[in-house]
Amino acid sequence: MGHTLGNVAVFPSAKAALQNSAVQFRSLLDKLPAGGYTCDPDGLITHFNEHAVKLWGRAPKLNDPVDRFCGSFKLFATDGAPITHDACWMAKALQTGKEYNGEEIITERPDGRRLTVLAHANPIYDETGDLVGAVNVLVDITDRIQAEKVLRGARDELAKMVSERTAELTKLSQHLFQVGEDERARLAAEVHDDLGSILTLLSLKLSDMGRRLADADPDLMAEHQDVTRLLRNLIDSQRRIVGSLRPVLLDSFGLGLAVRHHVEDWAKNTGLDVQVDLPTVLPDLDPDLALALFRVIQESLTNVAKHARASRVRVTLAVAQSEIRLSIEDDGGGISAGKLQDPNSYGMIGMRERVARFGGRLNISSDADGHGTQVVAVVPLGTI
Repeated sequence: MGHTLGNVAVFPSAKAALQNSAVQFRSLLDKLPAGGYTCDPDGLITHFNEHAVKLWGRAPKLNDPVDRFCGSFKLFATDGAPITHDACWMAKALQTGKEYNGEEIITERPDGRRLTVLAHANPIYDETGDLVGAVNVLVDITDRIQAEKVLRGARDELAKMVSERTAELTKLSQHLFQVGEDERARLAAEVHDDLGSILTLLSLKLSDMGRRLADADPDLMAEHQDVTRLLRNLIDSQRRIVGSLRPVLLDSFGLGLAVRHHVEDWAKNTGLDVQVDLPTVLPDLDPDLALALFRVIQESLTNVAKHARASRVRVTLAVAQSEIRLSIEDDGGGISAGKLQDPNSYGMIGMRERVARFGGRLNISSDADGHGTQVVAVVPLGTI
């Protein structure tokens, strides 16, 4: 006569095969390097291995409703909220017939120690498709979670240190810029006052000498004229040097006039075609911001003269809504991506830092074919 297992008739040979299969399954579970246990369809624990006992901190009772679904003392979600045993992953697998793999859950042992584990709860079906139980494999990831917390803490601390260091370097950079501008202003004053006085005196003396040489040797008069021309050139150079060190027009008449005068003077010296587009009226700018924008124009035009091989340049200053926008464009050979990322491109770094000081941004680019260069600085008016 055969026997029945549930609603299925099992004959001796089939019963032996089922029992052998169950023994093999439990043997395999016992060899797992992780916690493993099985439950019947009602959630009663039918088998568990030693790793599960180590995770739970206790050995549950087999086939006992007291330890239904899980042998852990208490269960918690990853946010610390308590979880009832009938809501754990093993229970869900039995209730829904679905697999739950790699689901995180926190177990608490009787001694109060909590472990974070990954549950792999899977339903078990017989040959007819009926649910006959479930198996749950628990992988302890407590050490990994702790390591990740330590790593996150170290990363956050490093980010804080980098942020603080960056702030310090930014302040130092701004201080150095200010020191540099102060030194330029001092040199400009000295060159303007001391050298200017000497050049003025020389000019007067040469003029007086010219009057007295009116009837002198023609060769001597020619030399006098040559010296006079050299003096005029020196006076022009002195004026350009003073303007480069500290643009007097910027302090006296504002950014618009200073830009136009500087660009026109640069165009005359380089022979390039330059178009200047300025608004009729500019808002009152912070003197330091006006100087920063002027320095961006100076540096950009210097780069055009040195590297661009351009024939035309356009300088545009515009105010729209809540920002002021400066653009310097040329039709030269463009700039490579490597040059843009070069840490030794101090001119470009300096322009970016000058603009960033006022909450602005600076972008340098060439067109899709690598031709021409466009330097664009945008500063929000709210910082003015």
